[in-house]
Amino acid sequence: MKGWPRPILVGIGIAATLLLLSIVAGARPGGGQSYRSPSRSSSSSSYRSSSPSRSSSSSSSRRFSSSSRSSPTVVVVGSTSSSSYGSSGSGCSGTGVVFGVVLGVSLLVLLVWLASRKKAARATIAVDAGAQARGIAALRSRDAGFNPAEFGERTKATMAKVNEAWLAGNMNPARRLISDGVFVRFQTQLGLLRADQVRNVMANWRVVSADILAAEGDDRWDTVHVKVVGEASDRDVPIKLSDEEALAQARKAPLQQYHEVWSFLRRRGKTSHGAPALEGRCPGCGADLPLSESVRCEYCQALINSGEHDWVLAEITQPEEWSVWVAEEEVDGLAEVRQRDTTISRQELEDRASVIFWKWVEARRLGKPDGLARFCMDKPEGAVALENLLLAPAELRQVAAGSVEVVAVTPDAGGGRDQVTVEIKWSASVNSAEPEGTINLFMLERSSTATSKRGLASLDCPVCAGPLPESDALFCAYCGEALSGGKHEWALAQVLNG
Repeated sequence: MKGWPRPILVGIGIAATLLLLSIVAGARPGGGQSYRSPSRSSSSSSYRSSSPSRSSSSSSSRRFSSSSRSSPTVVVVGSTSSSSYGSSGSGCSGTGVVFGVVLGVSLLVLLVWLASRKKAARATIAVDAGAQARGIAALRSRDAGFNPAEFGERTKATMAKVNEAWLAGNMNPARRLISDGVFVRFQTQLGLLRADQVRNVMANWRVVSADILAAEGDDRWDTVHVKVVGEASDRDVPIKLSDEEALAQARKAPLQQYHEVWSFLRRRGKTSHGAPALEGRCPGCGADLPLSESVRCEYCQALINSGEHDWVLAEITQPEEWSVWVAEEEVDGLAEVRQRDTTISRQELEDRASVIFWKWVEARRLGKPDGLARFCMDKPEGAVALENLLLAPAELRQVAAGSVEVVAVTPDAGGGRDQVTVEIKWSASVNSAEPEGTINLFMLERSSTATSKRGLASLDCPVCAGPLPESDALFCAYCGEALSGGKHEWALAQVLNG
């Protein structure tokens, strides 16, 4: 570019800098830095109340009470920036100066616009002290041993275990600490990265803080929502790079922070006695757990990650979809189903829906629905079935979930089945386009005579409780029971655009 007027070079330099800034993503396990919140106008008003968005653990009938508590401050850090510079015309003609300034400003405007489209808005959350205090007090009324500071440290340790497994490309070592829904979520995302021949690498990762945002309890579950802040430099690098080469690439990325809401569940009536699963002990009987990736205790047969005995990470909600809420009543129709199925819970339904959603994403990305078959009412084959499930193959990248929420329960929906509608907010890059937010309604059905298993476990046989070697197994290897079709478990009947 020798001989170009200086203003032109300055303009191009600034524009190039902005371009680089616009494509750098903040780091976090699970790809949350790519999340784009769907347009509010696209929300399915027929299934939702008029209140603002809620955490993934809230129900559609929950209301916000501005008089009794306020929502935490959600700050979206915009991606546009401005810059000023001097334009000395030394050595340039007047025309060259004017042309250079015009070109530089035009490039600035263009790149700022591109930055606003390409760079993920980084939402942050401020803790509402009042809501935090009320939630902790409510938990202590049921569990006098609950210690907020200890729970914060426990959350940090869980984050470290999850992050270690994520970077290793295998979530099995952290499986005891996370629900099946969260496990399938991370495993699917790792598979999508491998399909693109890349992996995520982080440098200088650390937990900045973990603070309780809110807590709730019903007659079945206690839930604690924690604001977590992590920090790292990260890059998606070719999978063929050595660990040393990959880490060197990650160190070149800027050090950035991220906020998320991690929701932990535990069966009500349990009390705090340390962190057994983190310490390598069974939360059911206290026995030492073998150094394996099994989630079932070989002594008492307890499912360690079911939430039946100890806290388990059951959902990760993006800040854009979070707000403090007040629990006033349950989802319409849930109480009626509970008269027949006394252990059914909203939390179980949402965890099941999360498993199904990520298997659905995997089926679309791979272009074949085989792995989704176990979770469907009918075998997903044929043009009509694929259309009903919105299973058109697509190159899905940067897939991130914002929230998963039960919005309606319909007892006896027809054909001897109950039906549940789950709203899922998510975003992805589809066929190399820019990531965009989407809302889908997942319609789940199950036989009206079926009853729920206790806990969040979704990857074992609902009849004999035998462990399944693969999440998409169609038959139990122990009792031979067919696992699809909604006879025993909630299964996918239809997917609708929200």
